[in-house]
Amino acid sequence: MNSSPTGAIERTPDGGTVRFDRLLAFPIDDVWSAITQPERIADWWPPFAADITVDLREGGRIVFDWPDSDFPTLEFTITRLIVPTLLEHSHTSPGSWMRWELDATTDGTRLRATYFIPDIDMAIERGDLVGLHYSLDRLEPALAGRPSAWDTVAFTELAARYAKPDSHSA
Repeated sequence: MNSSPTGAIERTPDGGTVRFDRLLAFPIDDVWSAITQPERIADWWPPFAADITVDLREGGRIVFDWPDSDFPTLEFTITRLIVPTLLEHSHTSPGSWMRWELDATTDGTRLRATYFIPDIDMAIERGDLVGLHYSLDRLEPALAGRPSAWDTVAFTELAARYAKPDSHSA
């Protein structure tokens, strides 16, 4: 039940945004829990095992630590919070941010995920777009109680599709 499974890129004078719009057949409180509770985030967002902490308040932090990897710890600051409809936080690059907007619908929840980054080409090149897409693909099975493991082959195939010039709208 996806309304736009592929991210839409919009270039702006100060960078660009990537937007995903997904319709999920789950209640808004369940989706909210999946995007804000550490044990549920672990089911769909990170590519490998992570110790995740969330201090769910404006000014609080979302931290991904990777105990089995040399990957650097990711730390985001929550900048806006309206439970259960809006979560906005900083992202890895200076000036970047991520916004999660939820709306209850008659069939479940509409999730709009918007990622702003000052250097959109760098974000595409380093895999931010395909990573977000693939994580969102894993959200629905996680909501259904059947989390799917990170599939490197599927991720690589998705990355190849995004590498094609007309793979997403501009």
